[in-house]
Amino acid sequence: MIVKKILNNNVITSVSEDGQEIIIVGNGIGWKQKAGEPVDGSKIEKIFRMDTATSTARLKQLFLEVNVESIRVSSQIVDYARQYLDVELKKNIYITLTDHIDFAVERCSKGISFQTPLYWEIRTLYAKEFHVGQYALELIQKHMGVTLPEEEAASIALHLVNAEYDGNITHTESTIDIVSTALSIVRLLTGTPFHEDSLDYQRFVTHLLFFAQRVLSGKLLENQGDLLYETMKSTYPKEFQCAEKIAKYVNRQYQAQVGHEEMTFLTVHIVRVVTSSKERSAAEQEDI
Repeated sequence: MIVKKILNNNVITSVSEDGQEIIIVGNGIGWKQKAGEPVDGSKIEKIFRMDTATSTARLKQLFLEVNVESIRVSSQIVDYARQYLDVELKKNIYITLTDHIDFAVERCSKGISFQTPLYWEIRTLYAKEFHVGQYALELIQKHMGVTLPEEEAASIALHLVNAEYDGNITHTESTIDIVSTALSIVRLLTGTPFHEDSLDYQRFVTHLLFFAQRVLSGKLLENQGDLLYETMKSTYPKEFQCAEKIAKYVNRQYQAQVGHEEMTFLTVHIVRVVTSSKERSAAEQEDI
């Protein structure tokens, strides 16, 4: 590889074999180098290949502005997230996460703290991503000597969730809004305390996440018949009322019409999680 441009002592650009511009990070890789000279392969730590010329330009500009340790730590977090979550992440995560970490470290060093409004929702709904966020805080403390508050684990998790889907942070926040609102409706109307470590609760949350995705993408389930719908409505009136409240909220907030098929599945999952929660609570009372 040949040096195309030196951004600073630790970041240079080059061109891959297929003609794509790449960004190379390494300790001292740009020191005393000149455009047109061979890249010192022994100093390469990470090669970044973005999807578009625009994202490449944004990443180059960011790497000019941030601490090189922010780049290194962000890259390690993304590598760990891909392995732990077993998902493909949009490459823009290198831009958004590096920028967030660099700014968070700077804020913390100046004694400025920001709250994460969705902390509890993210921790509950995206437990795996939150775990990666906690891992990220350990890396930041180890390599940058800064101890960030645990709320930052939720912020990092939100960036990962965003990179898993369509790259739209508003879409991700809307998903969390729908799920957390639905959980609150069921909790209030049934008076049932959830056991968040139970399998039925996890199934319910998973169903709500997919339901929210269908709402936001405009791909709600089509009606297949009314027999089961009428059965659930008459047999489980309180749980069905919860589903109705959720449907009304989604319609009012996101202009989505929730049909009988979605209502039926919502009720089925609500019945399951409420029943199992009540049974577990009763068993725990007997043990006291």
